[in-house]
Amino acid sequence: MLITISVMVIAVIALVAAFYAIPVLIQIRRTAGEVEKLAETVRTQITPLSKDLAIIFQETRSILESIRQQTDKVEEGITALQEMVVNLRDFQRDIQEKIEGPLLEVSTLIKAVSEGFAALVRLLRR
Repeated sequence: MLITISVMVIAVIALVAAFYAIPVLIQIRRTAGEVEKLAETVRTQITPLSKDLAIIFQETRSILESIRQQTDKVEEGITALQEMVVNLRDFQRDIQEKIEGPLLEVSTLIKAVSEGFAALVRLLRR
């Protein structure tokens, strides 16, 4: 009799477990279907997205190449400007050396002539 009761209790427990397992299994099946739909949606949308990303990467690469070329040109321009400044300084020194001495002589001569003329005028007024 004890075996019969034990078997009946086990059967009832198995029946209750099956009763609760059926909704869980149904939900698992629904979830699997939703996951399959989501995977299909992702698969259909990832192809255009990957093409768009490839285009964006190509454009970014071309922009970066253009920036690199522009910086090379700017560097060349700066180098040319530096050379021009050095040449301008040299030119200034050359002009200063060639003109400064004679200009000082002329200004000294003009000053001497004007002082001499002023002295002559003072002498003649007396």
